[in-house]
Amino acid sequence: MSYELSFSSEFFLAEGEPYDRSDLALNSDGNPVSVYSAICKLKENTEQWNFLAKEVFDTTGEFLTEETVLEKIEKTNTCSNLSSPVSVWIDSEGYYTVEVYDSRD
Repeated sequence: MSYELSFSSEFFLAEGEPYDRSDLALNSDGNPVSVYSAICKLKENTEQWNFLAKEVFDTTGEFLTEETVLEKIEKTNTCSNLSSPVSVWIDSEGYYTVEVYDSRD
């Protein structure tokens, strides 16, 4: 079963993201608490980022931006669950996802 992304704006962008924050929005366990930070964590894995760029965006990782992925997530508007960690779909099939955690986890 899948769900629409009916979360607050802070779920997508933590305070200061994406331009007025120098660090990622992470909880005490080092897990992302916003979609944007989850995308940034995904980008740290160059192999996965390049594969995502090729398969979903028909480009290379070099030219794929975090903002483009965020826009795609907003258009896809789907997640697998409503409790932490929320598995947010990047593509409409749900093959590519990012995990967003509660700030208290």
